[in-house]
Amino acid sequence: MNNKIRFRVIILKILSIDTATDICGIALTEDKQLITEYRSNFKRAHAEKIIDSMARVLEDASLSLVELDCIAVSIGPGSFTGLRIGLSVVKGIAFANNLPLVSVVTLDALAYQALFWNGQICPIIKAQADEAYTALYKVKDFTLERICDYRLIKLNMLENFITEKTLVINNGMKNLNEYANNKLIQIAPEELSFLSGITFAQMGYEKFQNGDVEDIETLEPLYLKEFKVKKKQRAVSGL
Repeated sequence: MNNKIRFRVIILKILSIDTATDICGIALTEDKQLITEYRSNFKRAHAEKIIDSMARVLEDASLSLVELDCIAVSIGPGSFTGLRIGLSVVKGIAFANNLPLVSVVTLDALAYQALFWNGQICPIIKAQADEAYTALYKVKDFTLERICDYRLIKLNMLENFITEKTLVINNGMKNLNEYANNKLIQIAPEELSFLSGITFAQMGYEKFQNGDVEDIETLEPLYLKEFKVKKKQRAVSGL
């Protein structure tokens, strides 16, 4: 009689979608291993790219949506329009296919891409010309810990915000050098600022494993800044 207990190894297939910045990133992973990824960097092109990009990634992997185990989505902060597009698409797919949904904060993902750095990290994402979304993190032994609240700051406050040697990861702020004269600030190479879909998939895997799943109906973007819809004024004639 064979008394050996056999354990079934479950491999989680996770599709990630990131539209928080100019990057449109889609990735498919099995656990934390990349299967296929698509990434483009075109301003205001998310609405055109996201559906076709997802279809392309799934087709390359010979998978359908119903074969996924989870969807991970970037939740912001970032582009108001990009976040609304990404979250609307993801919510529809997750609801229609009965898929769990996990969210990943964009600043967390930027910091996660610098796990090689042993010390303090400050990712920043452009909000306006002189404003940025940011937070502070500590990395020790490849473990990331956020040590302050997410916030919106003026760039001229950056030197006061950073009080120890810090790796600054810049996403979208073209004039950062004007405000980064503090000798404690080390600006990361530009390639580190380009968000990758695999980062969101890997972080999403960890959240899903911990049972940190979102309510699809109530999930909203993390804006950190008041969102105002600009209405175009129409000329009215014949009055």
